[in-house]
Amino acid sequence: MKYRNKEIGDTVDTFWLKGPLEISAIEQTRFLARPAKDELPFPKACQQSVREIVLLEQGKNWKLYGKTGWQNAPDQGVGWWVGWVWKDDCLYAFTLNMDIREASNAGKRLELGKASLKALGILKCSFPIGQPGNGL
Repeated sequence: MKYRNKEIGDTVDTFWLKGPLEISAIEQTRFLARPAKDELPFPKACQQSVREIVLLEQGKNWKLYGKTGWQNAPDQGVGWWVGWVWKDDCLYAFTLNMDIREASNAGKRLELGKASLKALGILKCSFPIGQPGNGL
């Protein structure tokens, strides 16, 4: 898949958290455009299934896809939210990384991410941030 350094190490179930695999936020964003556009070396049906799993919200002319993570949960570590938005046939991939110092900060990944997408004009924020059923 040409995912950064391509090193997964010996541990299959946590190599992306504790193994030698490395990727920058910019590289992650570039990578995310590939499954969004069916460009990974996997069957199209598998890529479609992944997109269905990570679809968080949709509106009249947009769809928001994303996945959260938290290195070292529930202790202090790096939290992330990655994904993409299809809006009016345009693709906007994104990656957000932030330090999580306590568990109560975990939800801020999506709050900050959605606020950023709104500030950039990618989403019009037709959803109230922080409300149940809105991907938080």
